[in-house]
Amino acid sequence: MVTALISHNFVGDLALVLCAAAVTTVIFQALRQPVVVGYLVAGIIVGPYLPIPIFANHDRIEQLSELGVILLMFAIGLEFRLRSLIRLLPTAGFITVVQVGLLVWLGYVAGQAFGWSVIESLFAGAMISISSTTIIAKAFAEERVDKHLQELVFGIALFEDLVAVVLLAILTAVAAGVGLSARTVEITVGELVVFLAVTTTVGFLIVPRAIRLIARFKRKETLAVASVGICFAFAMIDEMAGYSVALGAFLAGVLVAESGHAHEIEDLVAPLRDIFGAVFFVSVGMMLDPQVLLTLWPALLALIAAVLAGKLIGVSVGAVLSGSDTRTAVRAGLSMAQIGEFSFIIAGVGLASGATHNYLYSLAIGASAITTFLTPFMIRASDGIGRFVEARMPRSLLLTQSLYAAWMERARARPVLSQVMTGAVWIFGGSLIVAGIAAIYQYTWSRLDLIVAAGIGVNKITAMIAVRAAAVAMAILPGIVIWAGARRIARTVAPEFAATGHFADRLDGPYVLSQVLELAIMFATVLFLIAAIAPFVQPSETLAMLLAAVAIVATMIWRSARAIQRHLEEVSLTLTAMNLPSIPDGASHPNMDHERIRSPLIPVRLPENAGVIGKRLAELNLPAGAAVVALSRDGAVIIPDESEILQAGDTLALVGSRDALHAARMLCQADGGALQPA
Repeated sequence: MVTALISHNFVGDLALVLCAAAVTTVIFQALRQPVVVGYLVAGIIVGPYLPIPIFANHDRIEQLSELGVILLMFAIGLEFRLRSLIRLLPTAGFITVVQVGLLVWLGYVAGQAFGWSVIESLFAGAMISISSTTIIAKAFAEERVDKHLQELVFGIALFEDLVAVVLLAILTAVAAGVGLSARTVEITVGELVVFLAVTTTVGFLIVPRAIRLIARFKRKETLAVASVGICFAFAMIDEMAGYSVALGAFLAGVLVAESGHAHEIEDLVAPLRDIFGAVFFVSVGMMLDPQVLLTLWPALLALIAAVLAGKLIGVSVGAVLSGSDTRTAVRAGLSMAQIGEFSFIIAGVGLASGATHNYLYSLAIGASAITTFLTPFMIRASDGIGRFVEARMPRSLLLTQSLYAAWMERARARPVLSQVMTGAVWIFGGSLIVAGIAAIYQYTWSRLDLIVAAGIGVNKITAMIAVRAAAVAMAILPGIVIWAGARRIARTVAPEFAATGHFADRLDGPYVLSQVLELAIMFATVLFLIAAIAPFVQPSETLAMLLAAVAIVATMIWRSARAIQRHLEEVSLTLTAMNLPSIPDGASHPNMDHERIRSPLIPVRLPENAGVIGKRLAELNLPAGAAVVALSRDGAVIIPDESEILQAGDTLALVGSRDALHAARMLCQADGGALQPA
């Protein structure tokens, strides 16, 4: 008989956990897999669910793992900068709203489909909506992706972490309550806002000054002890207030970062964070019951599919609507198709509060392990998949996307934050009204039988139709308010939107592109509202809302693409009159900023030895974000199709963002095609 190796104290537990973690991470690093998966495997080995005669005491490890949660959240808070948030808000912030709204709704619908409670379904949605910054960072370091993609993905991850903290606080409070209702959520959110306002205001007055004072002593030990002390103090305050310790640790990190010593403190805390972070991930693995996953494999596959498809679609669509090119958008979506540390924390809160069962925690671990394992492969394949999607886009959509990306690049350079905030307030106000209507709808729907009983000659079907019709009618007003806010933002970032004349005369480039931006803002708001009101309405109703929003946006964007295509014919006439080849090669001539598209065009001549000579336009493989608008040959300017064969002496009129245009010019003029696009 084999005697089981069981630890009897904290020292034995820590030794067993760290040694198991060390062995598994070495193996996983040798296999070029994320070390987080190695930690989870170590937890399974020392956990109670496998017939292996080695296991640690889970209760003691769970207490130690809470230190890991606190230090991980503190480290995440140290990475936040208010200036970075403001700079990334138009792109990464927008994408986060789109894809988090979609994922929360997908997780909620999946939970309802499997018969879970409303609160469990909400936890499932929150659980699968947040990607893992740690896993992405490690995967990017190994795959060496380009800087632009890194900035976009890490920007989205930054906002996701912020959203996760808010979701964690709300779910913690809701799970501790009696149940879920619109009134409960409203009270919870109100209390959270007040608590955060008081805590951050007082913290901003004290913490940064205290850290700067301590840093003057030039003693690393003192600075490390003070910083970690502040971290645990805020965690304790938040726990006493009824919120998660993770929220307090995150706030402490944000406040400490405002002192200007964030990088120094991050280096000091990193060893402690790594050690107890490993303990946390191992403790997560100890909770994984393989038997549960075998029993609930349909639910596991559904959550994995929701993560993979939801992240790819949500991030890609959000990125394109925020002004990224299609190839980069697809790459970003595939790079973020995994869940990690926040999923464990959220699932752990639900389990600790009794709001969820153990199976949800096991599903979170299983989905995270599988999606994490797939992440490196998806990142490696992302560029090829992005090129595949871009190559099969209709030319009108590709040109519209390139024009829109260049137009958004110019719009973001304008200092219009204060004016944009006005439109954002309108959107927020309209969203609050919609939430109130959802609360009234839920209250009325739950008492439908009483309404029918009190009515005269009213059956249940008639009452159901009347209640739904009333809710739709009431939603028209906040819908108009939200639309007005989106329109105000579009007009602010694009002054050329305010064209005059009849509608038919306003279908020029500025109007069309501004309309796409307006639709993008509306679409993001609708997705957010669908996720927010999902617990209070029928799943079929939220699905109908989503399908209607997708249909409207797709139709309007296709209409915009056709309008842009028509205007390109006018552009060709203008370029012919200007004698395109006479303009200096690569120069963005003022007259090239054509009024019908409001985007700079640059001419690029193909020399005799250019490697692209003899290729079809479809084989040109331009850098992401650049497109050929027109082609000058033998004194005439034409709008080419994908089958056009390039000849020596051709002059291409290119449109796109600055970096894309520069890379495209180098590619077109490279000798023998040796230079590849960036």
